[in-house]
Amino acid sequence: MWAVKSSVAAAFLCLIFGPFGAFCVVWTFLFAGRAEWLSAAVALGFAVFALGMVAMLVVVASGRVSPRVTCRDGVTTVRPDPRIDRCLMASTIGVFIAMGVYAVFAPLNMLDIPTPRGDQKYYVAMCAVGAAIGVFSMGQIARQRGMSLLRMSADGIAMGNSMTTARRTWDELAEIADRPRNGRKPTGTTYIATDDGGIRTLPSDWYTPAGQALRDLMRFYWEHPEHREELADGQAVQRLNVVARGAE
Repeated sequence: MWAVKSSVAAAFLCLIFGPFGAFCVVWTFLFAGRAEWLSAAVALGFAVFALGMVAMLVVVASGRVSPRVTCRDGVTTVRPDPRIDRCLMASTIGVFIAMGVYAVFAPLNMLDIPTPRGDQKYYVAMCAVGAAIGVFSMGQIARQRGMSLLRMSADGIAMGNSMTTARRTWDELAEIADRPRNGRKPTGTTYIATDDGGIRTLPSDWYTPAGQALRDLMRFYWEHPEHREELADGQAVQRLNVVARGAE
């Protein structure tokens, strides 16, 4: 059932991103043919963003994802399937470059990208904000060496995304669920609720099919503190492999 839902959602999003990406590719060549290199850079950046998203969605929907797991210095670190990381990294870099170039050069009338009359200032403002956010985001991505990660130790967990890293002790966790509190069906994402009422999401379907195996592993160490030493000695890696095989 999850695979069907995931495929339908991926197909819908691909219908949005795919044509947009193709449109941007065409304009990249048109601009390049006119030697309008700045406009070509904007079009290319958005093309890479859209087509990278399509590639990522296809990989997730296929369910053929495998995490990268290491154990070092008493901490087990789990990262997404490398194909997903590469696709999202390309998309992120592409869109931030496109927004940065547009924000800088559109006000100088150095781009040949038409916009509705009087609306250019709004596009410039949006791209400027997006590019500024991108500076901080790329710093976070560089520090954690990827778009997402999960670290688990005997003391707690750390969840990183492209903007922030959240650290929680095991005792602070209140729930590890496969759907939002008001949701009826699993989404592929893991929802970690804390005792202060906060909720942190982890795109666990980037790591394991439907996110189930990784979610089960997190829940196991949350519910069984007597086994948390496995997170320091490497046994958690083997346990994840066993859980993943059982989820297939």
